[in-house]
Amino acid sequence: MERSKGPYITITIVDKVFQFPYVPSRCGFAQSQEAYDGAVNELFSTLDKIEDHLGSNRYLCGERLTLADVCLFTTLIRFDPVYNNLFKCTKKKLVEYPNLYGYLRDMYQIPGVAATCDISAIMDGYYKTLFPLNASGIQPAISSSGDQESLLRPHNRDLVGKAMEAQLAV
Repeated sequence: MERSKGPYITITIVDKVFQFPYVPSRCGFAQSQEAYDGAVNELFSTLDKIEDHLGSNRYLCGERLTLADVCLFTTLIRFDPVYNNLFKCTKKKLVEYPNLYGYLRDMYQIPGVAATCDISAIMDGYYKTLFPLNASGIQPAISSSGDQESLLRPHNRDLVGKAMEAQLAV
């Protein structure tokens, strides 16, 4: 029964992922508490769903990397260093989601990907270049979960889908 729900859940999550990069900014640019609460609840509800989904799937659409994964990665790599503070997405840090954080590390460790991720440049872009968002130009200290060294820690995501397949076979 759980298997039959898989494709629907995947489609729903992938649809959310393509809209996802705009949700953190809706939190940060909210003009009322009601607007902020709605945006932040939508953001973390989506993260919760993706977290659950990644508990039994290595990637968003199963065992194969897709464009949806690449799109989600570009948002996740910015989440703890930027969105958490600057856009007030502070309910949780990405590191508090074990599957999402492992997924981020898995994607980051794909050969060639880390070389395209300059966390310092990302931080400078949001905290210094986008002046109206951060008029002081002060860049917060980055938590260890967002530094490039921690992204190289083992993730064991290669075992996720295989463990689930073994359980279903029994």
